Amino acid sequence: MAKPKPAKPTPRKASVPILSISSPSTSKPVSAALPAKKPQPAMWYGLIGLAALGVLFAFSFGFGNSFVDWDDMEYVAENASVLHPTAASLKALWQMPVALNYHPVTMMSLAANAALSGARPTPFIVTNVLLHVLNTLLVFALAYRLSRKNPWVGFFTALLWGLHPMHVESVIWVSERKDVLYTFFFLLACLSYLRYQSTHKTAWLVTTFGLFVLACLSKAMAVVLPVVLVLIDYVQGRPPLSRKHLMEKVPFLLVALCVGWMAVTIQGGGDFYGLLTVAGRPKEALGHEPFAFRWLVYGSFGFLMYLVRLLIPFGLSALYPYPPDVTQIPTHYWLGPLAFLSYLGVMGWAFRHNRRVVAFGLAFFLVTILLVLQFMTVGTALMADRYSYLAYVGLLYPIVSGFERSSRSNQTNRMAWRVGVSLFALICFYGTTQQVQVWRTTETLWLNALRYYPNDDQIHERLATYYGKENQLDKAELHFTAALADGTNRYRVFEGLGNVYGLKGEPRKAIDMYNQALRLDSTQGDTYYNRGLTKLKLNPETAVPDFTKALELMPYKDTLVLPQRAFAYLQARQYTAALADYDRVLTRQPGNAVAWHNRGVCRFNLGDRAGALADIRQALTLNPAYSEARQNLSALERLN
Repeated sequence: MAKPKPAKPTPRKASVPILSISSPSTSKPVSAALPAKKPQPAMWYGLIGLAALGVLFAFSFGFGNSFVDWDDMEYVAENASVLHPTAASLKALWQMPVALNYHPVTMMSLAANAALSGARPTPFIVTNVLLHVLNTLLVFALAYRLSRKNPWVGFFTALLWGLHPMHVESVIWVSERKDVLYTFFFLLACLSYLRYQSTHKTAWLVTTFGLFVLACLSKAMAVVLPVVLVLIDYVQGRPPLSRKHLMEKVPFLLVALCVGWMAVTIQGGGDFYGLLTVAGRPKEALGHEPFAFRWLVYGSFGFLMYLVRLLIPFGLSALYPYPPDVTQIPTHYWLGPLAFLSYLGVMGWAFRHNRRVVAFGLAFFLVTILLVLQFMTVGTALMADRYSYLAYVGLLYPIVSGFERSSRSNQTNRMAWRVGVSLFALICFYGTTQQVQVWRTTETLWLNALRYYPNDDQIHERLATYYGKENQLDKAELHFTAALADGTNRYRVFEGLGNVYGLKGEPRKAIDMYNQALRLDSTQGDTYYNRGLTKLKLNPETAVPDFTKALELMPYKDTLVLPQRAFAYLQARQYTAALADYDRVLTRQPGNAVAWHNRGVCRFNLGDRAGALADIRQALTLNPAYSEARQNLSALERLN
């Protein structure tokens, strides 16, 4: 049977339109793709405000913290120029590095804090936290602009960055005002540069340059901004290596070179060709070969740990020490070079395949943290939480951007991703609330570090020093002795134990400790001074050379050392020498009643009774309750 032929289709007339079928609830064709509903501006203001409040709330658990005896004394608590700002002291803040760092804008901000709210630690901590909240908003703005105004990328990048526990050290530690302040200017400079790119107005480039200078004067780590500006050119599709665009960066590069050279000079104990006043020693460091291969291993392992801590922000410590024997590299440290090379490989792949967001983020992180990786050792720590502060922007932005882009076409995946990142933000929130408590006092800070590194001599030394200052001598002796048991070669341990023995009334054991400290480092004026104080109790004449050496090494502490040497001369009955020292003391300290009295004693023993009477009367004028001076005055008046 023959198969039937299919009927020929009837051609439609061109004049008849093809009509689509409408849904019962809408006049739009059902075949039309519905655009995604864009969040309203009010919603985003609410979310951004909620993120800022969340960050503020997490760090508010540290508002009751105290200063910690780790740079805070030098920066604020014992810094008269900060606590009692005058025109002269403010000028000094621009001329004198603090803790071998030159950051006058940071020091001026601390002085402003003191002028407005006094010497209590809380206002300083609150100011740091408020700056961190502002920085969180700036991170949102930067991620938002770089992602072509994707609000979810900006929101989650800022939320994770603001709440990350690794940032507690930068925010809660008063001395790290420099971190939150330089990052504030640095992020503003990046946003100003983006504005310059879109408007081509030179005023915005000039503004960027001014913000860069402020960032450098807040912390020298800001010198990497010119490279970051090149990366912004790249990620924005602006030819980064064109002659015109590179010439824009020349003024920035010149400032960066100047600030970098200044930082290197100061860290080495220099005064930058006489332009600054430096009172300090070069930074302590391990080893003597700055480019030895083992430092490349340790530096790259520190780099790896910054990556690990981004995702696993637990086990944080104020100090991450090197292995006890730095010449014997532990096996797991070799993961560092492997990770570092892999990171460079992925970054190179991203640049080669024009994966702009990934390449930008990886390069941003590397550039902003490279200068503090311990490839060339400065200090005695493998890494530090504070160095991740700005750098983590570079890692969080491409991670958030990548997840947001990959889940764009799938509502379920997008929801799962946002729920997942929100849960991680809650984990970070909890970790931050716990970590701010670690920084509550000097004791809690170092006891926490001791949990993770129970055999580290540096941590024992810092705890012992704290207990010594608190007059808890038994605890101080315990931790100094533990540091000795760890095989320390740090002079401070021996000096500290000497101080403890001296305070406990064991001068011979104290002198033995001071001798060992000076064998390790004979340039420590404080050690000579403390040994002199101890010798003063045994044999005043032998104390004089120690005080003389202390004056030679610490001429800026003459008001502390001179009275002790004068008293040693007096006790040794070397009245002429004692009189000369007391003359110098009273030139500097005319209100020192003890110096007036003791100079009177010198004059009496040298046969100058009239001078003795005048000096002792002056001592009583300054201190009417000075009983010894009153007794000696009565005796002199009877003789006359």
